[in-house]
Amino acid sequence: MSIPDFLQGGGEMGERTRAYDWASSPVGAPEQWPKSLQTVVATLLSSRFPMFLWWGADLIQFYNDAYRPSMGNDGKHPQALGQKGKDCWPEIWDIIYPLIFRVLTTGQSTWSEDQLVPIYRDGAIQDVYWTFSYSPIRDDQGVITGVLVICTETTEKVAYLRQLSDSKKELEFAIDSADLGTWDLNPATNKFTANARLKEWFGLQPAEEIDLTKAIDSMHEDDRERVVEAIQYALDPVSGGYYDIDYRIVNPNSGFQRIVHAKGKAIFDDQQNPVRFNGILQDITDQKHAEATERLARQKIEESEKNFRNTILKAPVAISILRGPEYVIEIVNDRMLELWGAASDAVLHKPLFEALPEVRDQGFERLLHQVYHTGASVAIQEYPVQLLRNGKLEQEFVSFLYESEIGTGGQITGVIAVALLVTAQVIARRQIEDVVTERTRELAEANRHLERSNADLRQFAHVASHDLQEPVRKIATYASLLETCTIEGPAENFLQKITTAAARMKALIRDVLVYSEVSDQDALFEPVNLQTTVKELQSEFELLISQKGVRLEYHDLPIVQGIPLQMSQLFGNLLSNALKYTNPDVPPVIVISCEQEGKYFHLRFRDNGIGFEPQFAEHIFRIFQRLHRKSEFSGTGIGLAICKKIVENHYGEIYATSIPGQGATFHVLLPAGLP
Repeated sequence: MSIPDFLQGGGEMGERTRAYDWASSPVGAPEQWPKSLQTVVATLLSSRFPMFLWWGADLIQFYNDAYRPSMGNDGKHPQALGQKGKDCWPEIWDIIYPLIFRVLTTGQSTWSEDQLVPIYRDGAIQDVYWTFSYSPIRDDQGVITGVLVICTETTEKVAYLRQLSDSKKELEFAIDSADLGTWDLNPATNKFTANARLKEWFGLQPAEEIDLTKAIDSMHEDDRERVVEAIQYALDPVSGGYYDIDYRIVNPNSGFQRIVHAKGKAIFDDQQNPVRFNGILQDITDQKHAEATERLARQKIEESEKNFRNTILKAPVAISILRGPEYVIEIVNDRMLELWGAASDAVLHKPLFEALPEVRDQGFERLLHQVYHTGASVAIQEYPVQLLRNGKLEQEFVSFLYESEIGTGGQITGVIAVALLVTAQVIARRQIEDVVTERTRELAEANRHLERSNADLRQFAHVASHDLQEPVRKIATYASLLETCTIEGPAENFLQKITTAAARMKALIRDVLVYSEVSDQDALFEPVNLQTTVKELQSEFELLISQKGVRLEYHDLPIVQGIPLQMSQLFGNLLSNALKYTNPDVPPVIVISCEQEGKYFHLRFRDNGIGFEPQFAEHIFRIFQRLHRKSEFSGTGIGLAICKKIVENHYGEIYATSIPGQGATFHVLLPAGLP
């Protein structure tokens, strides 16, 4: 047998699609497929982008080679080809079917980005993230018959973004600890963003983006030309993108002058155009002032080292310098000695793990090795450490930063360790968490009191509605008595308006009373036969059905777990609504049907009445909302709001679809089991 043209190619899935016995499936032989299906399958098989298709009432499946790896090994492939969707994806059917159903019934496409959809593959249920779109596919008659999925797995992307976020936080901590300014220039706009420290140095406003010219204006006038040339050179590909310069800043607000060391790197696109230029700014005022007082190079180096050492020794946080691959303790300040619980003469000029054997095998070897051999910084907060306290090991919590120390030749010579003892803060936070737990319990108790208050409020609404009926009843009674009297002229018209208003007020109070009653969810659930419910309502509406010549069809309605009275109110309001808005130009037909879809019964109340514009599909379920004038159709605007409240009481969903002049369909989803 020849292979149809539309099934040519497609790699492994093309071969499997051609070999599949479609004639024995609900789809039928390929030669008999609708042209639309042939076109979609041909596109799917030839595409190198992951694509998946559900077709027909059974949602028969097709997919291509690009989608195949997402199924993993020892999973659903290859039996997923030609399989019913419900049979293939039982573990996520409750997640994806509502999307499929919405596309099939509304024709509207969906879009989901980085959506968690666990699937069974490689012998286990895995958390998998997807970015995907569900689109309707129509048959040759224009009826929506299939759903096309164009997707890509983003699990690695999500994991990378999480890792990137964590790395960003660590970097921000390291930059903040090192008192650095950061900047990021867009060469195309000549605007840059910066952290708060850099903006403060330049006297800039905390705007999102800043013109480069404003920053240049804050530089010392003798340094501006040199800095501009250095920036232009860094943005030239021949420079390799490197930027390294010292210059002076004069704060335009305070007049304070500081000397900074700027270091950055430009990034170029494939056409060697600069697309990004970022880096750091370090305040080296003290260092430069110290160097300026020394004339000889050796004296400058010694003074710089002395200042650096003094800075460490006097720093408000614990700092030490660990030199060489043995991490010899070269410099350590009193705060670090206090944290270690050691004396300076016992640890200075000794390898770290020899001076402090108790910190072995607590993870520091790996961290120091990473910093010393790669140059990467490591910042960790609230790290649990066993340290000597009064002759015995006790657990402390330390936040620290490890930064590589770079020698004059550019090589890594050691590790700068900055630490902060945060045990007290950790203990305090845990105490706060205990308080929060207690407050949460108190809040739960307050919620219980609120629920009782809501119940009292519903009781008040119930009583108030009953009390309001009495004056309305009297108005109606006296108006009726006046009708027996001889009244002519305008008074007769006024009396008719009083009678009409009293009747509407009575109906409104009745509906408000019903609405307040259905808000009470304390009623017990029990089996409700919906077939019997509709049969009883048919008898109740018998006269109106007969007068309008309505053909009412219903059969095989299920038994649900519900509140009998509310189920009767729900069906009664929907049936009354359909009877009210019949189309006088066509014989009225009302059809009530039901299908079980997964864990839900899908009930449809379909009529061929006047319908409504689709943009009012949600508007009609709001209380006191009407689409027509009272003179056109009677009602209080509460009926559908009552329906929505009843469906919510039963843990379901209600929505409506319509085409003006062709009728409306009300969809009710109710749990198939106990809520």
